[in-house]
Amino acid sequence: MERKSSSSGWGAYTGVCSQSHVPSYKNNIDKLKAKGIDSVICVAVNDPYVLNGWAEKLQAKDAIEFYGDLDGSFHKSLDLEIDLSAALLGRRSHRWSAFVDDGKIKAFNVEKAPSDFKVSGAEVILDQI
Repeated sequence: MERKSSSSGWGAYTGVCSQSHVPSYKNNIDKLKAKGIDSVICVAVNDPYVLNGWAEKLQAKDAIEFYGDLDGSFHKSLDLEIDLSAALLGRRSHRWSAFVDDGKIKAFNVEKAPSDFKVSGAEVILDQI
């Protein structure tokens, strides 16, 4: 069975992700579904309890699936790990987004700086589907 998904790497409770990233997907969920997206997935370097609390706070649990990359190994394997120790955050993930069609990455976007929100929002993915 073919599945299409939009996946993203976000930072729980960070300003950019809480104020821009998650809302961009939550507010565009109907447009994503209309383009055939079966699931919108967030993968963050956090534990599942933090992600559950964050998803509840943003009222996004019905639109987005939240998965924890507890030790960052998923992001490290994709060369998406970033050291944010100077900001007291430790090792985290770059902000990124991907359009995956039947297990194949069709579009992949990585922000250049931790504070950027230029290429990883839902609007960009919608144009790439």
